[in-house]
Amino acid sequence: MRILFIISALATLFTISLTAQKGYNCPSDECAYQPGEKAYLFGNDVKLRSGPGIESEVLELLKIGEWVEIIEKTNFSWPYKGFDSPFYKVKYDKVTGYILGGLLSFQKKTLNEHHYYFAYSKEGKTTYLNIRNVKNGAYIEKKVPLAHPNIDIKILDGKGLSGVDGMFYVDYYAEACGLENGGIYFFAHGDELTKVATLSQISDSGILQYSEKFIFPEDEGGIPEKILFKKERNEVYDESTNWSKMAKEKRELSWVNGKLIPDYKQKASN
Repeated sequence: MRILFIISALATLFTISLTAQKGYNCPSDECAYQPGEKAYLFGNDVKLRSGPGIESEVLELLKIGEWVEIIEKTNFSWPYKGFDSPFYKVKYDKVTGYILGGLLSFQKKTLNEHHYYFAYSKEGKTTYLNIRNVKNGAYIEKKVPLAHPNIDIKILDGKGLSGVDGMFYVDYYAEACGLENGGIYFFAHGDELTKVATLSQISDSGILQYSEKFIFPEDEGGIPEKILFKKERNEVYDESTNWSKMAKEKRELSWVNGKLIPDYKQKASN
């Protein structure tokens, strides 16, 4: 019996370890919540139900930002925001019930004393990242399209920029060549959160290398009160003769009155 217990415990730890080692979020089963994890509500007035179905009795109404403990993921699901969303059996205070997974935030982040909650949605073939935070008793939502859903959300400080209290960096995780491996920057300033830039990094089997990046004042090679935008493109035509073509661009940008100027996507005139 003791040996069986140890094997079971090791198997559980292995599963949790694999989940932690992924280092990214996704809307598929491989990123599902595990038993014992804490999950925060992305939805508002979320119905905690007596069973895993939309016709089940409502036990409680939960507000955005409240949390539940995951007991298990059930085999029951319901279409929600473009995904087939599973019901989770959860514990809220002393009440046990069921919540649709799409109403849970896959991450909670605190930036500049504001709590932010994140969830996925899908329209047609496009997956979106939905971001909510509570302000003056109501929630504010932003929605941005994603190149693909495998992402990690990182918190950064102001990186030496005046008027920037902190940043979110939505970091893409590319599992194969040709997939987006760049990210999206959001700047927090005062009570506002502004999407500033979507930067691309793609590598395609050594044939094409494309990279866009920001160098901030606190980074190596940074310029005080400036964001240095660098773009590089390298194409290989013939490896046997080292025939390749490289193009580089750079430009200094400024953060002024809640905007990044000039437009880093502006193309140079011929």
